[in-house]
Amino acid sequence: MTTPPLLEVQGLDVEFTTPAGGRLRAVRDVSFTLRRGETLAVVGESGSGKSTTALALLGMLPGTGRISGGSVRLDGEDLVTAGEDRLRAVRGVRIGMIFQDPMTALNPVLTVGRHLDEVLRAHAGRVDAGRDKATPRAGRDKAARRARAVELLGLVGIPDPERRLDDHPHQFSGGQRQRVLIAMALAGEPDVLLADEPTTALDATVQDEILTLLGELTRTTGTAVVLITHNMGVVARACARVLVMYGGTVVEDGPTAEVLTHPRHPYTAGLLAAVPRLSAPSGTRLTGIPGTPPDLSLPLAGCAFAARCALAEDRCLTTSPPLVAVGGTVRAACLPASERTEPLPPPPPPARIDRPAPGAVVLAAEDVHKAYKSRRRRFTALDGVSITLAAGETLGIVGESGSGKSTLARVLAHAHPADTGRILLDGRDVTRPGRIELHSVRRRVQMVFQDPYASLNPRMTVGEIVAEPLRAFGIGTPRERPARVAELLRLVGLDPAAADRHPRSFSGGQRQRVGIARALAPEPDVLICDEPVSALDVSVQAQIVGLLTDLQRDLGLALVFIAHDLAVVRQVSHRIAVMHEGRIVETGGADELCEHPRDPYTRALLAAAPDPVPVTARPLVPHPAEAVSV
Repeated sequence: MTTPPLLEVQGLDVEFTTPAGGRLRAVRDVSFTLRRGETLAVVGESGSGKSTTALALLGMLPGTGRISGGSVRLDGEDLVTAGEDRLRAVRGVRIGMIFQDPMTALNPVLTVGRHLDEVLRAHAGRVDAGRDKATPRAGRDKAARRARAVELLGLVGIPDPERRLDDHPHQFSGGQRQRVLIAMALAGEPDVLLADEPTTALDATVQDEILTLLGELTRTTGTAVVLITHNMGVVARACARVLVMYGGTVVEDGPTAEVLTHPRHPYTAGLLAAVPRLSAPSGTRLTGIPGTPPDLSLPLAGCAFAARCALAEDRCLTTSPPLVAVGGTVRAACLPASERTEPLPPPPPPARIDRPAPGAVVLAAEDVHKAYKSRRRRFTALDGVSITLAAGETLGIVGESGSGKSTLARVLAHAHPADTGRILLDGRDVTRPGRIELHSVRRRVQMVFQDPYASLNPRMTVGEIVAEPLRAFGIGTPRERPARVAELLRLVGLDPAAADRHPRSFSGGQRQRVGIARALAPEPDVLICDEPVSALDVSVQAQIVGLLTDLQRDLGLALVFIAHDLAVVRQVSHRIAVMHEGRIVETGGADELCEHPRDPYTRALLAAAPDPVPVTARPLVPHPAEAVSV
């Protein structure tokens, strides 16, 4: 008979107390099991309860959060009823966690070696009664801890680990920082690894390396992985089973190949329809899910997805659907789906974007160089870059972290000066403009930044944020500006009444809309979008990309669209430029470049891009340590 699951979660409920004293049910009746060597994906939009579920497993709920029901059993031991001392022994040793944002999870004033040493010292000599093993192997000896730290960095693929131990987090690329977090999570040799969006905002090649690393860990050590993500390509690439969450509850689960190819819940189907496909030609419109997730502080009488569901019936508004088998090994929480014998019909083919042909060249860079110097070395960020951008055109720029994409964006926007070369605006050299001319250039070339949380001042209202460029460029009178702010908010799909609210009261997608409204305020000719959708869910991503293409059509904007997701870049762009080590190695029409790449680096990027449709079903084979015994 098969051995019991390593981790078993049954009927997990998590609640938070709101500032008004109300109750917010963040997680409701979540159940799943996990065996050694297995990788389980947990997917869903922001606010669906994915990260809260992971934190609840470790007893690390923030603020007023508490587990109000259910059990979390690790090798049969219920962690919900365990005391703080016992949970401290479990964290890092039995269950490790990889946090989403390495820049906030790592202390910028400490070296990477110091980070790893702290983890090793924290767990030194600790004996876990559950497996009767002292961990980690480094013990309390400083030299042994350093040797173990070097071993861990080598295990996760950091080059020259002995030397890199003394470097600080800012001296690593985004993918390398994520590897450092994985090394820290592995320091306690955990049985279960909770990975919260470990590949978000990473380029395709680094993402592929991280997923390969996690796969090797499950095969060689038997570590079980819970992979939290909104990237369906990552799910198809790395996971045998998938759990789909919406509104704090599980709406569908089953084998990855079956769920992703034949979804039974309308929400799962909506997520898949919103995923950009690398095979889709340029000009294909991404399809988002209309509406927004439910407010979990309000009581839900029926299905949480009913208000957004095209298949909803009257009973869906009043009856909460149970999670039941709907075919094979797939379960779904949907009343209509529970009565169907066949999967949902495929979605209609995506619409095409109606966009006019590009006009004359409005912005150009000629042989631009840019380098940064430190006490120890000189880093060349741009090495002879030349591009052109026409009115009404979208130029996509792709490449790995550190390839120079964001530096190019800042040089084009005159946030950083070019060392040599020329920047031309309508054919006029504006490489080194005077103060008055710089004011004019910056009005015509605006930026939309990657992180909607960091790029908006939390102390200002949305109205003040959007009005700030109007004041800076002297546009309109103080009496006229509120009307212009309301017009801009309507333009990006927000209620003008939102002008009196602060950024913290908005979702990530809504905040990005505020950032776009701010960039549009001075009526620019060029909009430079630096990773504008990398941190957003696929459905919200589709909405933002659709908004940008509609604004381009209506306003005649020229767009520079920087992203690491080649599928998004292909669909939104007229042309694509591929950057590598500060140079443009290939450029061409979006479809031609993706279908017939010439440069080996471009081919490598395309090969690493994850496909949201599994090629073959992944068998649910446990680790050899869980061999069947009689």
